[in-house]
Order: sequence, then C-alpha cells, then structure tokens
Amino acid sequence: MGTVILLVDDDPSVRTSTARLLIAHGHTVYEAASAALAVQRAAEVMPDIILMDLHMPDGGGIQAARDIKQRADLNGTPIIALSATAPDWVLRSALFATVLHKPFLSSQLLEALAIAVRR
Repeated sequence: MGTVILLVDDDPSVRTSTARLLIAHGHTVYEAASAALAVQRAAEVMPDIILMDLHMPDGGGIQAARDIKQRADLNGTPIIALSATAPDWVLRSALFATVLHKPFLSSQLLEALAIAVRR
C-alpha cells in the first residue's frame, strides 16, 4: 500500500497534476486548498507525509506547518515545503523535511517523498 499524503496548495491545477502523479505511483492523496483547511485535514486523515505550499492567501503554509507540528499526534509527520520563492531560513528549518522549488520535476517530487518517508 502507498503512502497517505496530504497535498496543500491553493492552485487547483497544481493540486490536480500533483495528485494524479502521486496516485499513479500508488499513493493515497487527500487535498486541502488553504492553510486553515490543511490543519483540519491533517488531523482528520493523519497523513504519512504532507506537501505544503508556502504561499497561500489565508496565511500560508509556514504557519500551518507550525500549527500541525504543535499537535502531538502530528508532530512526527514530515512536511515537504513547495514554493517558488522559499526564504533562506526555510531551507535550514527543522520545520520542513525539505523544500521543493516550483516548478519541480516529477522525479524530484518522488525522490523527496521517498527520502522523507524513510526518515
């Protein structure tokens, strides 16, 4: 059975294309279109890993990641940041397993997932 993934991005085309790729590789994908919904969905589905867009209209993925990591039941869940413009501190932050810069290649996403799940 594949990994359970929560995909968080406000751009429907990014969610659709990324979800299709992940599903084709045997993963189960749940989606959230906002930072606020990300925290709620994470608590509902208890994903193995979270793909989090950093820049969203309702506050962004950085705060959502912090909120998720504050929950004892989700604290160990790896979060991969997705961003076209990630601040330097995010690249060094323990908050994220890694950062994928948009646009990313399918192979980069799959490799990042494999590494994050093994940790």
